[in-house]
Amino acid sequence: MKQKEIYRLVVGISGRPASVGYRQLTRAIVSVVQKKEFPIRCLTSVLYPEIAKETGSTPQNVARNIARAVEDCWEHGNRKELERIAGRRLTEKPSPGELILYFYNYCLENESVEK
Repeated sequence: MKQKEIYRLVVGISGRPASVGYRQLTRAIVSVVQKKEFPIRCLTSVLYPEIAKETGSTPQNVARNIARAVEDCWEHGNRKELERIAGRRLTEKPSPGELILYFYNYCLENESVEK
């Protein structure tokens, strides 16, 4: 699965896809899929700083932007598509880490990411 395909999946669940948080969320998903490892305890200490460096931002801004994108998906996005990617019915808003993990699992099940 290519980066553009992952972005299309992210946009498919989004409410307002123009937000910078969606681009950073896509980068986070692509990063963990390419590495074939999910840093469950290291999002804020490893993944977000990596994305911040790539985008000229700060890890705090990346965390906030991704959290806002997740909130937007939950409040205004396509819930059916989100649940399809998650592989289950969701009764509460996922955390940013959970959402990244859902995409990670979905992408690994469907094919490897190419840049």
